[in-house]
Amino acid sequence: MTDRVFVSNLCVHGFHGLHSAEKNLGQKFFIDIDCELAGSATATDKMADTVDYGALCDLVMELSAETVFNLIETFAERIAEAILSTQPLVQRVTITVRKPSAPIRYFLDHVGVSVTRGRA
Repeated sequence: MTDRVFVSNLCVHGFHGLHSAEKNLGQKFFIDIDCELAGSATATDKMADTVDYGALCDLVMELSAETVFNLIETFAERIAEAILSTQPLVQRVTITVRKPSAPIRYFLDHVGVSVTRGRA
């Protein structure tokens, strides 16, 4: 049995990217967080026995505001690290970062990365 807590399409405005326009103007990023829990989130009806998805969102917003990343790969990695270090019930986490306004010359919905990290 595996219980999950997830957040889909958290919209973050950040100044991440390689190009000066990205760093000066910023842009939207969409973040998905998928946490696999070590135990059952349904064993009790208490918040202490699960993961607060509001806290997950707060963590992403704070990380984006305090650090500028050149690569969304690094941004995703840091989100995963922060969740594993602050959320003891999370056994494994997958972070997806989508960048809809990537400065490339092709028409597309978005580009993105996914990273999955877990406890040793």
